[in-house]
Amino acid sequence: MNVLRLLTTAALGVSAVCVAPADAHPISMSESVIDVRPDRIDVELTIFVEDLALYYPVAAGANDRFPAGPLREAAKTHPKFLLDGLILRDEQGTRLRGDVDSIDVSKIPDEGVTQTELKERSVVYRLRYKLERQPRFVTVTQQFGGAKAILPAIMDCTVLQSGVLLDTSEPLLSGQTHTAKLDWDNPPKPVRNWRELRERRRKELRQRLGIASYSGLYSFIYITPHEVRHEVLIPLLTLEQWLPIQRENQDFLEIDEQQAARSRIEEFFSGRNPVTINGKAVRPKLTRLSFFGLDIRDFALNAKARRVSVHQARVGVILSYLPHDTPRSSEFRWDLFSRHAPFLRSIVYEFDQPAVEHYFRPDEDTFTWSATTQPDRPVIATVATSGGNKAPTTAQARLITGSLLKNVYRAFGLRDEEATYDALASGVDGPLLRTLYLQFRRSLLMSEQGGARSRVDTIRRISSRLIESAADSFQVEHCWRLTGTVEHWGHIHTRENEYTARIVVTAVDGHWKISRVSFTDQKRVRFQTELRGLSSGL
Repeated sequence: MNVLRLLTTAALGVSAVCVAPADAHPISMSESVIDVRPDRIDVELTIFVEDLALYYPVAAGANDRFPAGPLREAAKTHPKFLLDGLILRDEQGTRLRGDVDSIDVSKIPDEGVTQTELKERSVVYRLRYKLERQPRFVTVTQQFGGAKAILPAIMDCTVLQSGVLLDTSEPLLSGQTHTAKLDWDNPPKPVRNWRELRERRRKELRQRLGIASYSGLYSFIYITPHEVRHEVLIPLLTLEQWLPIQRENQDFLEIDEQQAARSRIEEFFSGRNPVTINGKAVRPKLTRLSFFGLDIRDFALNAKARRVSVHQARVGVILSYLPHDTPRSSEFRWDLFSRHAPFLRSIVYEFDQPAVEHYFRPDEDTFTWSATTQPDRPVIATVATSGGNKAPTTAQARLITGSLLKNVYRAFGLRDEEATYDALASGVDGPLLRTLYLQFRRSLLMSEQGGARSRVDTIRRISSRLIESAADSFQVEHCWRLTGTVEHWGHIHTRENEYTARIVVTAVDGHWKISRVSFTDQKRVRFQTELRGLSSGL
């Protein structure tokens, strides 16, 4: 493992902690290489001799050297401190228990260690954690010294799977977590250079739907014709730096405790980070609050509520700001910063324009937006009758029915219910209006996304059979496919459904209108989730 770490450092430029000058850092630093295997986790933990001199009563002699004997004894006492401070958890959030395999004190010379060598000499501990089953995730936390630590601690963390590097090293502050995903069906292959590692990371990023870090803070700002929306994915531990969540078990949050936290979280965000739209202040509405686990599919498919590990959970907060008319300008302010969240990187989606990045920082905490384009308003065109006494042909009935269906779906792209009703009335006979409104509105809801209403992208006719036709009415059996999308967390959720219905169309005041719809079949064709990245790529 020593050879692997040295090769990794040389080839990829990571884990440069151990080569720092003697006076380079006024903090406690350590380095861990965590090798996850099917039945165990092997950890090689390297600490500076300086830590032994700080935590134990080891004094320098008259020759300004710390004697080797007391330093080696302190090194043998140190494992309890390390096993308490280095915390490994499985995917359920259960803490794993480790033992010390060996301690290497060979870098402490017999003549002792000078003051200037304390940050150059090291002790290597090899720890072993037994596993009952192959882990899908491993979460690493370091709490060396706890809240009363003499010096702030940083641990450089590198995770391997069966000896193969998963990613570049991650520097962890005390209390910070890092989660690694393990794939035992398609285990990673060794990389020869940084280019291969970068390409593997890009593929994994697409598989993770753009979420590069399980402990990262993510922000997505959507500007649509109907609303401005801010979606924030926050590690629970980060949220608790601003707003502690009440619970009985300090390591787990139960479903009822998640539900009880909703009002406090809504109140907290309602009073922070003000937003204006078209120059007017708009208060947010908390449209979704979810507590997610480690599985990416949890928030891609709006997973059901369940008990979560506090150390691994992420909180999904969706705040909707509803303007009186289409947004032309907006201003966001973000003032929630901490040592684990010193800035906020947001991805901004303006209508259908390519996404752009924006960084909120303590000295630049405001994002200002002005529209460069305006979205197209859905065109609702009535379908006039020919005015003659001839019954529509099969081809004419097909075109009329298709046009009326397109108008129905376009009506749901308008801003409010009143406008939708008015648009529907242009192509739907009065007695059917409310029933059809409810039927079609229900068909646009995506249960996979918590009942969010999808935007209609395409309507494609599959078949159309004329059943009967007269000068003032006709009936068809019409089959069509509807493709709709919902966007959340930087993802595009696409659903394609196929519908078959018997549709009666009647001439009313010189225009064709739908007077009856009887659905005979409905089926799912596809559902997929894709990443909507930046215009410059991932």
